Amino acid sequence: MHELWLLLKTLSPARIANLLLSVLSIFFSRLFQKIIVWNQPWAATIEPSAICQLSCPECPVGMKQLSRNEKLMQPATFDKILGNLCPKTFYLNLYFQGEPLLDADIFRKIELARAKKMFVLLSTNAQAIDSNSASQIVDSGLSKVVVSLDGINQETYEKYRVGGSFEKTISAIKLLNSVKKKLGSKTPIIEVQMLVFSFNEHQLQELKQIATKAGADKVVYKAAQFYNAENAAKWLPKNSKYSRYQRIESNSIELSHKAPRICKRLWQTLVVETDGRVVPCCYDKLSEFSVGNVSETKADIIWKGEKMTLFRKSLLKREAPSMCENCN
Repeated sequence: MHELWLLLKTLSPARIANLLLSVLSIFFSRLFQKIIVWNQPWAATIEPSAICQLSCPECPVGMKQLSRNEKLMQPATFDKILGNLCPKTFYLNLYFQGEPLLDADIFRKIELARAKKMFVLLSTNAQAIDSNSASQIVDSGLSKVVVSLDGINQETYEKYRVGGSFEKTISAIKLLNSVKKKLGSKTPIIEVQMLVFSFNEHQLQELKQIATKAGADKVVYKAAQFYNAENAAKWLPKNSKYSRYQRIESNSIELSHKAPRICKRLWQTLVVETDGRVVPCCYDKLSEFSVGNVSETKADIIWKGEKMTLFRKSLLKREAPSMCENCN
């Protein structure tokens, strides 16, 4: 309820109207099989960092697959993006690929977005959080922080979070909770996210107890995304509730559902990489379908531009690219 209240506080009549136009645009695009975009994006994903300390085996950063002209978003680039975003955009994911806390300018970025009364969410592996950065996170006004924790001890945790420390992650949650109490702040909401694999699916309840005891407000279990068939074959959990795939052969998997004819993300969220490139959605992690650059063109023009329109049309025609095959 606290998160819902924080979201409601960001809304204005214009933002509510834009949100409604988004819903109507999706509905009528589906109904008439024609691209209709009456709204501006009500959410944005801006990538502060395309680097990370860890080497997670199913992450494009960990696999060294990313191609960015800038590994960290320059302050001037962020300021330009934020200035060009429609005032009706009220939800900001301040992460995409990479670890956002490796950006030395991150706290200023959060403060600027919060000054525009945006709900600001940041996701982190928590390895860079110490007492000083914990205080900066709370002071910045960040609305919500998502902390990745995929096991109840170092042995399980590092199977996926290669190079990370279980103890550092638990310490980070405790520090954030301690600073919140000290300052009498209800934000950021601390959400712990666990990617569920075959090697940790028996630890769900114990992890929830550990995270809650450390100070997490919420624990969420998420289905992992796989690029490597061998990893998928050995790591796919038995519980289908926590898997977006199903086995079709011993070493082969496929999505357990068909992709929808309309992807709502394409009518809701603008995604911007560290170098200013805009991609159609958060599944274009390798920048295969860039639709523009906010350093050269205003965000609202890119949003309704020819390339973005063509990408939306491709889904209507059931011609979605291969990246959509991994979407949940």
